[in-house]
Amino acid sequence: MSESDESASPDLRPWWQRRRELVTPELISGTVLVSAVIAVADESGRAITTTGVTVITMLVLWVSQFYIVAIASQARRPAGEPVHPARSIRVGLDGSVGLLIATVPGLLLLLLGDLGVLPANVAYWAALWAGVVVLAFLGWIAFSGRRVAWYWRLCGMCATAGFGVVVIILRILID
Repeated sequence: MSESDESASPDLRPWWQRRRELVTPELISGTVLVSAVIAVADESGRAITTTGVTVITMLVLWVSQFYIVAIASQARRPAGEPVHPARSIRVGLDGSVGLLIATVPGLLLLLLGDLGVLPANVAYWAALWAGVVVLAFLGWIAFSGRRVAWYWRLCGMCATAGFGVVVIILRILID
């Protein structure tokens, strides 16, 4: 099988063996950021306000992350190489998609509050705790591997989830 055949075929490995692709800095920092945005956006006690502020803020952060990564890719090209906008866009998307993915769990819970499926207060706190759960999951995956003892995975999980817990503690202190 040639190298081009390998890159064209889909990656059929299970998700737990693809931790390098799943656990990205953008996904981890995005999860912490969306939790922080949700924590400070709840001024009125109405979920719709929190949802709107979260969507707008995360879109602005995503666009800025996309732009930063795309511009940095241009800066890293050799001096004599022409500018490749399509390549920059692809690199920018690859380097920022984790920020968008990180927004989904908390935003879905806030939307459930907006739609009346969940009480607004329950949806709000569930969105904050969803960030902790996602961070714990990412920490567990990041420290997985053949010769990694379970206690190192547990430490990695707790340390990563700790960022979400700090956001919740800060939210409680704000009140």
